[in-house]
Amino acid sequence: MITGNTQFKKLFEPGKIGRMLIKNRIVMAPMGTNYCRNKGYISQRTIDYYEERARGGAGLLIIEGMAVESRGRRRFTELSLANDSYIPGLRRLAAAIHKHGARIAPQLLHRGQQARSIVTGQQPVSPSPVSITGGEIPRALTVVEIAEIAGRFAAAASRAKEAGCDGVELHAAHIYLISQFLSPAANRRTDRYGGTLENRARFFIEIIRAVRKAVGPDYPVWCRITAQEYGIENGITLEETKQVVRMAEEAGLDAINVSIFGYGVFDPVSLPDVPGAELPLAAEIKKVVRVPVIAVGWLNPEVGERALEEGLADFICIGRRLLADPEIVVKASSGGMEDIRPCIGCRECMQSTALNHEPVHCVVNAGLGRERQYRIRPAPKKKRVIVVGGGPAGLEAARVAALRGHNVVLFEKEDRLGGRLNLAALPPHKEPLSELSRYLARQVTRAGVDVRLGSEITAEFIIQSRPDAVVVANGGTPLFPRIRGINKSNVLTAVDILAGKAPAGKNAVIIGGGLVGCETGLFLAVRGHVVTIVEVLEDLASDMEVAAVRRRLLAGLLENGVRQFTGAECEEITGSGLTVTSQGGKQENIQASTIIIAAGFKPRLELFRSLRGMVPELYHIGDAYQPARIREAIGSGRRIGHAI
Repeated sequence: MITGNTQFKKLFEPGKIGRMLIKNRIVMAPMGTNYCRNKGYISQRTIDYYEERARGGAGLLIIEGMAVESRGRRRFTELSLANDSYIPGLRRLAAAIHKHGARIAPQLLHRGQQARSIVTGQQPVSPSPVSITGGEIPRALTVVEIAEIAGRFAAAASRAKEAGCDGVELHAAHIYLISQFLSPAANRRTDRYGGTLENRARFFIEIIRAVRKAVGPDYPVWCRITAQEYGIENGITLEETKQVVRMAEEAGLDAINVSIFGYGVFDPVSLPDVPGAELPLAAEIKKVVRVPVIAVGWLNPEVGERALEEGLADFICIGRRLLADPEIVVKASSGGMEDIRPCIGCRECMQSTALNHEPVHCVVNAGLGRERQYRIRPAPKKKRVIVVGGGPAGLEAARVAALRGHNVVLFEKEDRLGGRLNLAALPPHKEPLSELSRYLARQVTRAGVDVRLGSEITAEFIIQSRPDAVVVANGGTPLFPRIRGINKSNVLTAVDILAGKAPAGKNAVIIGGGLVGCETGLFLAVRGHVVTIVEVLEDLASDMEVAAVRRRLLAGLLENGVRQFTGAECEEITGSGLTVTSQGGKQENIQASTIIIAAGFKPRLELFRSLRGMVPELYHIGDAYQPARIREAIGSGRRIGHAI
């Protein structure tokens, strides 16, 4: 690939896996989407999604796991390559990717004990009748069945080759079937497929040899493997994995894609989102093999370039960042780093597919999975558009409308764009939201939007301006619960605290233990305040969707000594604190100099109501319409930007 950005010389050098030449060193990681048709057939939505990433410059796209047999599936909406009827769809997908000079390789998998009988109609299978993933108890495979499954991997690889794919990846990681055989935690067998490492690796090696025999010596075949299992008693170690990859290379693999797996505090979705955190594991694997090593771990172009320069890996996998911006590769190659839509590391994409079994979505990219629907096309008629509010909803609406050719003016009452994103970025672990805020602000300027800061406009001004369309996105206002003393001078809101409008006293009580209340509590606690959170529900942060992120937040509260009252009713705010009643009826007085309200938001309706019937087109989005999360705000802005 020719690049105008000399910052990334290594990243955009061609590379080879086996005899396959790849135009750059960037690999799209295999990630489940749940976009397929019934029974695992590739849909047009699947093709559009992958083609968008190929168009955006990725050199190799590893297609999400495709089941080698129906018994190995976990979800109804999971791709399959279990028989020849799946070849035509894969052939169409390969052709779409090849149009853009990219390579394609499906990932072949069998989920073993992670399959579900509600999907397959059969009891899950595994090397041993034990479940370390919390699912159904599997039955142990017979020796005959083990050989049959190896043959099904080979047959699926042949189908991939027939469909025009450039190679295949064998999924030997993440406690799926191959990994279950490798891991002593899941493999308790006493025959030739269990016990010693050589025995536990036997199934994997037999699969490699069967696949190699089926596709020939020149067809690229590699694996994804767990370098080390964390938080699993008796899990596979890095030293054992080093031995396994040497056996796999000897058996005929052309590359090693290095990953990790774990539960509890070491669950990969609980690890700190530091780009390149897993690079040391890839580097250790690279020391013991001659074939190329592919590294993963929330990598960005800068860290990826350094990894290649330092010889830690030969290719880098980009996953979530390609969901956030399918053009990250072409933007990096042309020097447009500031125009890359940032992944904020929220993990909602992972939660939606793996745990909720929903189509994958992205908080920052409303176009994910709607590539055809949300492609920027010129508007049939150019219009004069006023957008009121410079939060994420208003910014996205203005950007899309301007890109479609409309004349857009955006009014924001504050002296900076971003709205509540700027406040949401202040608590610990939320720094990526600042980058998102800056990105959104840059993009409206690049799109040609006329941005007017410090401008709180009225309905009369808008009507007199005679716009063709008005988008009201002026946010929400804090909700105040009905509590005696709520109007006292020692009562502030979470917005007041985060915005620095008023200082909190040494002892602070937060009324409301949802996401905002908990993050505000942590924000204050790490700054030395004594914090108590009072929540009427039984659990704190129950409005958070991603379990791993919630665990991290709650752990932070615990570590910083935040006191918690759950299942409690607030009775009265006094000059010296707050009186609460527990579920058992016991009253307690909590001493505090500051009471902070974090009970949610309500929409601002006045401006919208004043404009009804007064302008040709009127839209109401974001918190101004219904307070919600960043995903809904950006999504509503994207939808309206296309509707105008």
